[in-house]
Amino acid sequence: MIDTALAFIADEVNAHLRKRTGSELGAVDIGPLVDDRGNWVGAVDTTRLTLFQIDEERVLREQMPERAIVAGREVMLPPPLKLNLVLLFSGRFQQYAQALRTLSHIMGFFQARPLFTPADSPALPVGLERVALDLLSYGPEQLNQMWTCLGAKHLPSVVYRLRLVALQDMEPIGTGMPVTSIQTSLHGR
Repeated sequence: MIDTALAFIADEVNAHLRKRTGSELGAVDIGPLVDDRGNWVGAVDTTRLTLFQIDEERVLREQMPERAIVAGREVMLPPPLKLNLVLLFSGRFQQYAQALRTLSHIMGFFQARPLFTPADSPALPVGLERVALDLLSYGPEQLNQMWTCLGAKHLPSVVYRLRLVALQDMEPIGTGMPVTSIQTSLHGR
Protein backbone atom coordinates (compact mmCIF):
# COMPACT_ATOMS: atom_id res chain seq x y z
CA MET A 1 0.00 0.00 0.00
CA ILE A 2 2.95 2.36 0.63
CA ASP A 3 4.09 2.03 -2.98
CA THR A 4 0.55 2.65 -4.20
CA ALA A 5 0.17 5.77 -2.05
CA LEU A 6 3.45 7.24 -3.33
CA ALA A 7 2.59 6.44 -6.95
CA PHE A 8 -0.79 8.17 -6.50
CA ILE A 9 0.86 11.30 -5.05
CA ALA A 10 3.48 11.38 -7.82
CA ASP A 11 0.77 11.04 -10.50
CA GLU A 12 -1.32 13.84 -8.96
CA VAL A 13 1.68 16.18 -8.70
CA ASN A 14 2.80 15.39 -12.25
CA ALA A 15 -0.68 16.14 -13.61
CA HIS A 16 -0.60 19.46 -11.76
CA LEU A 17 2.90 20.32 -13.03
CA ARG A 18 1.91 19.52 -16.64
CA LYS A 19 -1.15 21.74 -16.28
CA ARG A 20 0.87 24.62 -14.78
CA THR A 21 4.00 24.43 -16.93
CA GLY A 22 2.83 22.71 -20.11
CA SER A 23 5.88 20.44 -20.08
CA GLU A 24 7.41 17.37 -18.48
CA LEU A 25 10.32 19.39 -17.07
CA GLY A 26 10.58 18.76 -13.36
CA ALA A 27 8.40 15.65 -13.42
CA VAL A 28 8.29 13.73 -10.16
CA ASP A 29 9.75 10.24 -10.05
CA ILE A 30 9.91 7.96 -7.02
CA GLY A 31 13.09 6.53 -5.59
CA PRO A 32 16.21 7.09 -3.55
CA LEU A 33 18.46 10.06 -4.20
CA VAL A 34 21.75 8.16 -4.22
CA ASP A 35 22.96 4.59 -4.58
CA ASP A 36 25.05 2.66 -2.04
CA ARG A 37 28.20 4.47 -3.18
CA GLY A 38 26.69 7.95 -2.87
CA ASN A 39 26.21 8.47 -6.63
CA TRP A 40 23.09 10.29 -7.78
CA VAL A 41 20.48 7.95 -9.24
CA GLY A 42 17.81 10.47 -10.21
CA ALA A 43 17.89 12.15 -13.59
CA VAL A 44 18.85 15.81 -13.90
CA ASP A 45 15.94 18.25 -14.31
CA THR A 46 13.55 16.08 -12.30
CA THR A 47 12.00 16.16 -8.87
CA ARG A 48 12.62 13.09 -6.76
CA LEU A 49 10.03 11.77 -4.32
CA THR A 50 11.76 9.81 -1.58
CA LEU A 51 10.22 8.03 1.37
CA PHE A 52 12.25 9.22 4.34
CA GLN A 53 10.42 7.83 7.36
CA ILE A 54 7.43 5.72 8.40
CA ASP A 55 5.60 6.39 11.69
CA GLU A 56 2.65 4.62 13.26
CA GLU A 57 -0.45 6.76 13.80
CA ARG A 58 -0.95 5.89 17.46
CA VAL A 59 -3.86 8.24 18.15
CA LEU A 60 -6.15 6.30 15.80
CA ARG A 61 -4.71 2.89 16.67
CA GLU A 62 -7.30 0.13 16.77
CA GLN A 63 -6.87 -2.67 19.28
CA MET A 64 -9.71 -5.02 18.41
CA PRO A 65 -9.73 -7.32 15.39
CA GLU A 66 -12.13 -6.51 12.57
CA ARG A 67 -15.00 -8.92 12.03
CA ALA A 68 -16.61 -9.64 8.69
CA ILE A 69 -18.93 -12.28 7.24
CA VAL A 70 -17.33 -14.05 4.28
CA ALA A 71 -19.13 -16.96 2.57
CA GLY A 72 -21.42 -17.42 5.58
CA ARG A 73 -18.58 -17.58 8.11
CA GLU A 74 -17.40 -14.95 10.54
CA VAL A 75 -13.81 -13.97 9.83
CA MET A 76 -11.62 -12.02 12.23
CA LEU A 77 -8.84 -9.95 10.69
CA PRO A 78 -6.06 -8.23 12.61
CA PRO A 79 -6.68 -4.51 13.14
CA PRO A 80 -5.21 -2.29 10.42
CA LEU A 81 -1.84 -0.65 10.99
CA LYS A 82 -2.26 3.07 10.31
CA LEU A 83 0.83 4.87 9.11
CA ASN A 84 2.16 8.35 8.46
CA LEU A 85 4.83 8.65 5.77
CA VAL A 86 7.44 11.40 5.74
CA LEU A 87 8.09 12.32 2.11
CA LEU A 88 10.94 14.35 0.65
CA PHE A 89 10.48 16.18 -2.65
CA SER A 90 13.91 17.28 -3.88
CA GLY A 91 14.73 19.06 -7.11
CA ARG A 92 17.91 18.29 -9.03
CA PHE A 93 18.08 20.78 -11.86
CA GLN A 94 20.76 22.34 -14.02
CA GLN A 95 19.21 25.71 -13.24
CA TYR A 96 18.68 26.41 -9.55
CA ALA A 97 15.76 28.76 -10.28
CA GLN A 98 13.92 25.90 -12.03
CA ALA A 99 14.22 23.75 -8.91
CA LEU A 100 12.73 26.55 -6.84
CA ARG A 101 9.93 27.14 -9.37
CA THR A 102 9.02 23.42 -9.43
CA LEU A 103 9.01 23.18 -5.62
CA SER A 104 6.80 26.29 -5.51
CA HIS A 105 4.30 24.59 -7.82
CA ILE A 106 4.33 21.47 -5.64
CA MET A 107 3.80 23.45 -2.43
CA GLY A 108 1.03 25.49 -4.05
CA PHE A 109 -0.68 22.30 -5.17
CA PHE A 110 -0.65 20.77 -1.67
CA GLN A 111 -1.72 24.07 -0.13
CA ALA A 112 -4.78 24.02 -2.40
CA ARG A 113 -5.32 20.23 -2.09
CA PRO A 114 -4.14 19.03 1.32
CA LEU A 115 -6.71 16.22 1.38
CA PHE A 116 -7.58 13.53 -1.15
CA THR A 117 -10.74 11.42 -0.78
CA PRO A 118 -12.53 9.07 -3.19
CA ALA A 119 -15.20 11.76 -3.69
CA ASP A 120 -12.76 14.34 -5.10
CA SER A 121 -10.01 12.02 -6.38
CA PRO A 122 -11.41 9.13 -8.43
CA ALA A 123 -7.86 7.84 -9.01
CA LEU A 124 -7.36 7.29 -5.27
CA PRO A 125 -6.35 3.63 -5.00
CA VAL A 126 -8.71 1.13 -3.41
CA GLY A 127 -7.76 0.72 0.23
CA LEU A 128 -6.86 4.37 0.76
CA GLU A 129 -9.87 6.02 2.38
CA ARG A 130 -8.28 9.44 2.63
CA VAL A 131 -4.83 10.90 2.22
CA ALA A 132 -3.82 14.17 3.85
CA LEU A 133 -0.52 16.03 3.43
CA ASP A 134 1.01 18.42 5.95
CA LEU A 135 4.05 20.57 5.29
CA LEU A 136 6.82 19.83 7.81
CA SER A 137 9.26 22.51 8.89
CA TYR A 138 12.63 21.09 9.84
CA GLY A 139 15.27 23.21 11.52
CA PRO A 140 18.87 23.31 10.24
CA GLU A 141 19.97 20.50 12.56
CA GLN A 142 17.12 18.22 11.52
CA LEU A 143 17.75 18.96 7.84
CA ASN A 144 21.43 18.20 8.26
CA GLN A 145 20.61 14.89 9.95
CA MET A 146 18.10 14.00 7.23
CA TRP A 147 20.51 14.66 4.37
CA THR A 148 23.31 12.84 6.19
CA CYS A 149 21.01 9.86 6.74
CA LEU A 150 20.13 9.86 3.03
CA GLY A 151 23.84 10.00 2.11
CA ALA A 152 23.31 12.93 -0.21
CA LYS A 153 24.25 16.58 -0.57
CA HIS A 154 21.54 19.10 0.20
CA LEU A 155 19.24 20.01 -2.68
CA PRO A 156 16.31 22.42 -2.83
CA SER A 157 13.60 20.40 -1.16
CA VAL A 158 10.38 20.28 0.81
CA VAL A 159 9.23 17.71 3.36
CA TYR A 160 5.62 16.56 3.83
CA ARG A 161 3.88 14.15 6.16
CA LEU A 162 1.39 11.98 4.32
CA ARG A 163 -1.31 10.75 6.67
CA LEU A 164 -3.01 8.02 6.73
CA VAL A 165 -2.02 4.86 4.98
CA ALA A 166 -3.58 1.73 6.45
CA LEU A 167 -1.99 -1.67 6.08
CA GLN A 168 -4.01 -4.74 6.93
CA ASP A 169 -3.04 -8.37 6.76
CA MET A 170 -5.87 -10.23 5.06
CA GLU A 171 -4.93 -13.57 6.65
CA PRO A 172 -7.72 -14.36 9.12
CA ILE A 173 -6.74 -14.74 12.76
CA GLY A 174 -9.89 -16.74 13.39
CA THR A 175 -13.03 -18.02 11.70
CA GLY A 176 -16.28 -19.47 12.86
CA MET A 177 -19.99 -19.54 12.35
CA PRO A 178 -21.58 -16.17 12.94
CA VAL A 179 -23.85 -15.62 15.91
CA THR A 180 -27.34 -15.29 14.43
CA SER A 181 -29.47 -15.55 17.55
CA ILE A 182 -29.16 -15.48 21.30
CA GLN A 183 -31.19 -17.84 23.45
CA THR A 184 -31.57 -17.35 27.12
CA SER A 185 -33.00 -19.77 29.59
CA LEU A 186 -34.41 -18.96 32.96
CA HIS A 187 -33.22 -21.50 35.47
CA GLY A 188 -35.40 -22.17 38.49
CA ARG A 189 -38.70 -21.07 37.03
